[in-house]
Amino acid sequence: MLTMKKVPMFGATAHNVKRLYETAFPVEQRVPFWSLRLRSNMNGMEIVAYYDEDVFCGFACLLATEKAVYLYYIAVADDQRNKGYGTQIIDNLKQRYPEKTIALDIEARDPRANDNEKRAARRAFYLKNGFKASGYGFKDGGLFEIMAFGEKLEEPKAYAVLIDRLAFGLTHTNVRPMSEVKSKSRK
Repeated sequence: MLTMKKVPMFGATAHNVKRLYETAFPVEQRVPFWSLRLRSNMNGMEIVAYYDEDVFCGFACLLATEKAVYLYYIAVADDQRNKGYGTQIIDNLKQRYPEKTIALDIEARDPRANDNEKRAARRAFYLKNGFKASGYGFKDGGLFEIMAFGEKLEEPKAYAVLIDRLAFGLTHTNVRPMSEVKSKSRK
């Protein structure tokens, strides 16, 4: 059974999360870890680590607002994959936020991408865990699809507000219907 632990600024848990963060996500999709930790103490954002007894299994970085939770990062440790921990982390989030929409973004499938199989597997994982395509996405160095569990947020702007809040409003994400995002990315 997984237990959740808030990630402190320093120590073994922070080190485990940092190491996984740096190996699980490409450099172009990461903010500096020190910045992520600093933000996790502000503005409704948190980083939590998951353990099975003393074994580090993964982490989630999220932003919770009044109506929604945006899953900024979620990862399972390489040596703990395919043991059901990803589903247990998602289930924990569903239990913690039963009345809120949980949203996240994933790289959209692209037959031309070298990692298209991984993208398809990631999407299948979220579908298996109750997420649905929101119908919205954005372009940020690549094409990203937004998925949601629970009530779909009505406006693309609602997703953009969540994403931009993670960056303290220093960026503006242009969330649009996926059909528009895809057609613009082909040009």
